[in-house]
Amino acid sequence: GVICAKGSSGIMKQYSPARITKPLLRKSGSERGASDFEEISWDKALEIMTERMGHLRGSDPKKLALFTGRDQMQALTGLFAKQYGTPNYAAHGGFCSVNMAAGMIYTIGGSFWEFGGPDLERAKLFVMIGTAEDHHSNPLKTEIAHFKRQGGKFISINPVRTGYSAIADEWIPIKPGTDGALFLALCNEIIRQGLFDRDFLEKYSNAPELVNMDENSTEHGMFVRSEIPHDEGCFDPQNKLWWDRNTNTAVMNRQENADPYFLGEYNLDDGTPVKPAFQLLVDRLKGYTSEWASGITGIPEETIVRLAHEMGITARDEMIELPIPWTDCWGNEHQAVTGNPVAFHAMRGLAAHSNGFHTIRAMSILMSLLGTIDRPGGFRHKAPFPRPIPPCAKPPNDSRAVKPNTPLDGMPLGWPADPDDLFVNDDGSPVRIDKAFSWEFPLSVHGMMQNVITNSWRGDPYKIDTLMLFMANVAWNSSMNTSGVRDMLKDRDQDGEYKIPFIIVADAFQSETVAFADLVLPDTTYLERHDAMSMLDRPISEYSGPADSVRIPVLPPTGDCRPFQDVIVELGSRLKLPAFTHADGSAKFEDYRDFVINYETSPGSGIGFLAGWRGEKGDKYIKGEPNPKQWEMYEKNNCVFHHELPKSYQYMRNWNQGYLEWAKRHALLRYTDPINIHIYSEVLQKFRLAAQGKGDSRQPPDHLRERVEKHFDPLPFYEQPLE
Repeated sequence: GVICAKGSSGIMKQYSPARITKPLLRKSGSERGASDFEEISWDKALEIMTERMGHLRGSDPKKLALFTGRDQMQALTGLFAKQYGTPNYAAHGGFCSVNMAAGMIYTIGGSFWEFGGPDLERAKLFVMIGTAEDHHSNPLKTEIAHFKRQGGKFISINPVRTGYSAIADEWIPIKPGTDGALFLALCNEIIRQGLFDRDFLEKYSNAPELVNMDENSTEHGMFVRSEIPHDEGCFDPQNKLWWDRNTNTAVMNRQENADPYFLGEYNLDDGTPVKPAFQLLVDRLKGYTSEWASGITGIPEETIVRLAHEMGITARDEMIELPIPWTDCWGNEHQAVTGNPVAFHAMRGLAAHSNGFHTIRAMSILMSLLGTIDRPGGFRHKAPFPRPIPPCAKPPNDSRAVKPNTPLDGMPLGWPADPDDLFVNDDGSPVRIDKAFSWEFPLSVHGMMQNVITNSWRGDPYKIDTLMLFMANVAWNSSMNTSGVRDMLKDRDQDGEYKIPFIIVADAFQSETVAFADLVLPDTTYLERHDAMSMLDRPISEYSGPADSVRIPVLPPTGDCRPFQDVIVELGSRLKLPAFTHADGSAKFEDYRDFVINYETSPGSGIGFLAGWRGEKGDKYIKGEPNPKQWEMYEKNNCVFHHELPKSYQYMRNWNQGYLEWAKRHALLRYTDPINIHIYSEVLQKFRLAAQGKGDSRQPPDHLRERVEKHFDPLPFYEQPLE
């Protein structure tokens, strides 16, 4: 094993002189930013929060905004926000990983980051792009070392040659923010050179499915179907059409003996003009040549052509075959798992740009053209992924979901499938303070934390009362406007009152934001508390199966520090939130440790924060009754649980019958329908149609129609980044 620099310097964090060790209350009459506090007891701090937050919950829950940083307890804080009834909750992902997660999950049902990654154990060619030298750190470094010792070729595409790029076999410099141009040109070249995996696209994507090309139709740009299903959005109904080359007619997709055209223009019996989605992709890519991309990215044209050829030839000619029988979701039995050994890895270097979403879509389509999705040597999912496209979790879609003394009617964060899933008022205006899931930011699946201070200060779309921050140093980061944000935090209205009336900050250290707090809660370090790295949160699973882990405290809390998890559980009990209290109002849980043991997602579900050693005797996994000895069993097993799936379930999970049925039994999925790759995104087209005034769904305000119509393109496109 290895330990990273941050881990080896943990003792510095533990004994830092900047530690906060007592609850602090800003002194009466002192200014925000002056760090002029008085120490108070935890009883007093909890009393202040309970009184203020209880009043808001009984009058207008959205007046409380809870936003957290890069923590590992978003399942808990999200549950608290939902139970409290506020829509105003998110973590840091809105300015970090949102384009990566949304762009890939809306395309292949999974993503890099915690949700999946490159199979370097079997890859022959590894392409890394947009990854800083410290991202993923030691685990990826050890995998790269092993990969290179096996003779694999490592190509790094990055503006600077440091970190990973310094040890790459080939470094290709690129202008920042232009990665999408490169991906589109590579897709063009791979198709032009005939190196795309047609068989994979036919079986496992919507590439051959027919799209309505009648511009006067309300269904323009949508797939044509044999029938309209009653329930669409949380699974991919298999009712779309191909144009069969054998009969020269439209047939059901995947009909026995059918052979779909990928190119061409056709007319249905009723005269409707249609094209395969792949033809539309080819049409889109025609202008995205290697010569064009060279002028934008700074990469020589011949390098782009060579790179596409190398990817395509490696995928086609060095195919891996593993003797693992499996059955697909259409009932076809396969005697082996095959893989095209080209692996990619990408991070926020290419996602965190204004053009990031379509850049990630283009990368996902490139990976799909090469046939690398959840196959040996390519990209592999980690449980609980893959998810349906889009995943089932949805935010509320009506302002009436927010009611006094009532849990929020929907998830705080989710995955809109169409305009009717947006969280807006009747007039189309945002319900959330950060404007997530509104017409301004429709697919902001991680929320928009970077908007919170500015919007709260402006009172746009409304004023809040209390802002609660955990591990979120917004006075220093989060908005790229540090001096302006600090001014906002201490700005007053005409009556002399702060524009953001009350700010609670929970942190272990004297951060820049702590100075602007009205109430400071001293958090513990990771060495002083129980933590759960849960699949309900930011998963840490392996390619081979679901995994989670815990931290067991090795030191007592410093001074009067208290784990923020314990504070949340205590507040939930004091505020009488249903998930935290019994019917008689008494507390369900003593503290976070007790919560993790006994909490279930619904009564009797058997699903809790930890997947290992469930059941009264600890003999069940994923699903089982609470186990009072669960923490002890984790501790005896090096604090890690890992369930290795049968080999036949470990690949092709989007379409693997055995895996999909297993995942449904264990509540990772609701359906066993195939999760086909969305080369062409009908989800995006639904928003575009709404902007064009077509269909019966909600429509955007007039001032946003052009923006929505342009950016909700069902196929990726390139535009220069704003920055």
